[in-house]
This record gives sequence, structure tokens and C-alpha cells, in this order.
Amino acid sequence: MRKSFALLLAATVIIGLTLGVANAAAPVVGKKCSKAGLSAKVAGDRFTCTKSGKKLIWKKVVPTVVKAAPSPSPTQTMDPAPVIVAPSAPPEPTQTPAVAEIMTPITLSSFVSLAQSAMANSENAIPILDTANTVQVLEVKKNELPNFLFADTVQKFSFFGPTPLVEKDSSRLHGLSLVSADGRKVYQSDSAIPPWGVGFDFTSDDPKGRFIVETSATDNSGTYSWRLAYKSATGPWKYQSVNGISHKNDNEKFFDEVTLGEAGKFSIRLEFEAKTTFYGLGLADKAASVTPLLKSPAVRVLIVGDSWVWPSFNESGPVHVWDAYPGALSWLSGWNVISAGVRGQGYLSVAADETYKDRVVRDVIPQHPAVVIFTGSSNDHLFADQQIAEEMGRDIQALQKADPSVLIIVCSPYATGGDQKAPGQSKAMKAEANRIGVPYIDFINLPLFDQSNNGQGQLSQGHPTRLGSSYIAGALLKELAAVK
Repeated sequence: MRKSFALLLAATVIIGLTLGVANAAAPVVGKKCSKAGLSAKVAGDRFTCTKSGKKLIWKKVVPTVVKAAPSPSPTQTMDPAPVIVAPSAPPEPTQTPAVAEIMTPITLSSFVSLAQSAMANSENAIPILDTANTVQVLEVKKNELPNFLFADTVQKFSFFGPTPLVEKDSSRLHGLSLVSADGRKVYQSDSAIPPWGVGFDFTSDDPKGRFIVETSATDNSGTYSWRLAYKSATGPWKYQSVNGISHKNDNEKFFDEVTLGEAGKFSIRLEFEAKTTFYGLGLADKAASVTPLLKSPAVRVLIVGDSWVWPSFNESGPVHVWDAYPGALSWLSGWNVISAGVRGQGYLSVAADETYKDRVVRDVIPQHPAVVIFTGSSNDHLFADQQIAEEMGRDIQALQKADPSVLIIVCSPYATGGDQKAPGQSKAMKAEANRIGVPYIDFINLPLFDQSNNGQGQLSQGHPTRLGSSYIAGALLKELAAVK
């Protein structure tokens, strides 16, 4: 009897000690922890101790779900069989954060160094146009090449823009999109869904260097387009066309055969509009011919803004949504620059029933950016300068509270346009940025745009042109490289 009681007492003590240790070590996102690399699991959630600036804080780890690849059909052979990584399904289909790369937090000095290195890298350049029509893209009725690499074989591709969702609808199996057929989406705000893309290296033994791109779109009106950028082993990046390849936006699948003209090694980027679904590649070669374009994840830089970010264009010449300045910045920097813009919106200006504050946590955090750039908006010009600045400060602090590890940088509006209040607005925004301790870039007092430097048509009807967007991207990269 005594022996049994002693054993029971010992077990109770051990359990009590275990619970005490667990409760003492229970992590809270953003709170201090003791040693980098420590991990803990509480109520099914996993946390890791991560360095943020000079502090060590707890950060929640977002899991991925790994599924085995389905058996390919006779006309869709893959060698070797791929592993499919699918994002976890959330409880509500209208609020689905995609599973993105969890970036290591970056300090301001490290990011400035990256910007300086990007400017010094001659390979970072916006593609030129293939005026010789070396590469051909021709629509075909179906994939008649012997192999097919599904889009959700994600280890084969590098991704640009928000991390796409894996389609679950039976008519779109293995497809990737930002807005799925079953109502999931990367941003809760439909008006903010941005361009995205995939990249891969392609080593082809096919004498014509062929592959087929299979796509569709999720709307039922108008058209959509995707654009091909390519690079041979020795040449520069080139666009096959400016406009890209256009199809009816009617939920039908389209097959476009790309002919590079010869066997060899190429680098490829496919640039998609917001509501494009990508199903994969028809290949004359084996699946081993395709490898990710990037050997390590690019730094995720997300830009919050209005129609200049979304983007909108008002020019009559050929243009593609990837020609906006966030897309141009991705080429000039080598970063994954993610757009999060809504037309007509601002810190206080309401568009799509929201302002920036409604999106900065809900839509930004699930993308796990290392850097977030807040941009000013001329849409706010009807509000008082100080009112705009104070709302900006609240939005930034909301994001800092949600994820203290994110590096935040603020930009003024890019141009005054007809708004003579912009210089005062920029002054008030700068003072607020200084108060809360975030870097500020003042494009109004540079100035970025005025009557003397718009002679080449960088602006048209209040929005950047294709030329103007590349100009903004270059100016922004230069300013980021000089931030202190």
C-alpha cells in the first residue's frame, strides 16, 4: 500500500513539474524568447525563436501539407514522379491565406546592402523585345507532346508574386491560381489580386526546343493574357512580345506551343494576369528538363498602394500588367516583388469599400513578406495632411504588432499631379514615420516627376506608362540603396 502511494505521489510530482515547465515556456508571437533556434509546440501550433533586429522573438511557423503525386495518365507521363505541395484549406473559403515561403527576418542594413548589390549586378535588367521573332508561340488544340509536368509540382518552379493556391475543383485539378474555382483567394480583397508568374530553367534535347503552356482564366468576360520572357545560355532576357498571348476569359483551357528554335539550355519566365490559372507544361523532353529558375527563395518585398501598384495603365500602346513598376522592380532587383494595390484607395480614401487599414494585416501577413513598402496616394488629397499621416502611423503599427519581424519602409506619393497639397502631405508623413521609427523616402521633394522630366511620356492621365513604370522602379531601387 505504501509502495503504491509512493509511486502515485512520484508520478503526480513529475506531471506537475512537466506542466509547470510547459506553462512557463508557452510562446506568444512577438514576445521575447531566450535562444535563437528554440522551437515549441502549443495547442497544435509550432513556434520558433527568431532574431528580429537586436531582439529574439517567438514566431509562429505555418505548416505545409505534403501529398503524394497522382498517377499520370498515358499521355501525361512524368519522370521522376513529383511530390505535390498543397496549401492548407482554411475554415472559410473567402479568407484563404496561401502557404508562402517563411522568410528569415531581414535588417534594414542588410536590405540596403541587397539593394546596392542589385544595382551593381548587370544581369538585373528589364527584358528587351525580341524584334527578330526568334521565338514563336502558336495556339494548338491540345497537348500532343509526350510528357506533361503538372503546375502543382511546385518543386520544379520558382514563383513570383503571391504564392498561388492549388486548385481542388475537378475541372482544374493540378492547376495553380490566385483565385480558385471554389472561391479561395490569396487576398480577401478581390480588387487587390495582382499579377503573378512562374520561372524555370529548361534544358531541351528537342531540335525545336518546344514546350506547351496550358492556361485558363476564372472570369467569364473579356480576355486574359500571359507573357513569355526567355533567355538563352549566353544572351540577355527577352520578351517574345509586349502584349503577351491573349485568350477569351471563358473558363476554357488553352494550349500555347512555344518554339524556342533549337535545343539547348534556356531560362523561362511566364508572366500571368491576376486571374490566370496555370495547369502546367507539355514537354517533348522528360520532366528532369525543368528545374527552378532560382536556386534559393528570393527576398519577398510587398508593396501596399493604389492603382499605381495594382496596376492601371492609360496608354494606347502595347502594355502588359507586368510592366507596372512592381514588376519592373522585380527584374531590376532579383526580389519577389508582390503587389497589393487597389484603384482609388488610400490611407483614408475609400475604394472597394475599404482603405489600406483593412488590408495591411488581413492580406499582407499570410504572404510572409520580409519587407513591406507603404506608398502614399494622391487619392487622399481631400483629407488634411496630419490626418493622413496619423492614419498611416496607425496602419504601420497594426502591421508591426501582427508581425514585429517585418521590415517596414514608407514612401511618399510619387507625384503631385493636380494636388498641390502633396508637399505638405509628404512632410507630415515623414514626421510620423520618424516618430514611429521607420525609414521614409520622399519622392515629392526629389522630385520624381515634374514638368521637366515628363517629356518622354512617363505619365499619362495620372498614371505611369510602361516607360514611366520602369523609371519609377529604377528610382525606387536607387532610394532603397541609400536608406539610412
